[in-house]
Amino acid sequence: MAWSNSHRKDRFNPGWERTRKLILERDHHQCQRWITDVDGYTRHKCLAPANEVDHIRRALDGVDDDSPGNLESLCHWHHVQKTANESAEQRKVNRERRKEAAWYSHPAYRRTAS
Repeated sequence: MAWSNSHRKDRFNPGWERTRKLILERDHHQCQRWITDVDGYTRHKCLAPANEVDHIRRALDGVDDDSPGNLESLCHWHHVQKTANESAEQRKVNRERRKEAAWYSHPAYRRTAS
């Protein structure tokens, strides 16, 4: 889909570009994602150049929390990884909901009008 036809920006609050700029400046345009070294213990921030801002906690009921404490600057690679992980988690939740709905749609569980 071409960006000119996308409605993606419609879900952002009107001040998103300003908020995004403030977060990138606050984080010195460096990726804030914590990573663990190969030893499995040492943690440090990525600090690669960042040009994307992401919500730390996902939206509740479709409403994003755009407060500065819930936003972090990420490099493209970490943003893609985080989004992929969140999408996989949501697909799992949706799959479980569909299984449950299918179970209760069995004729033995259907309610009939008296």
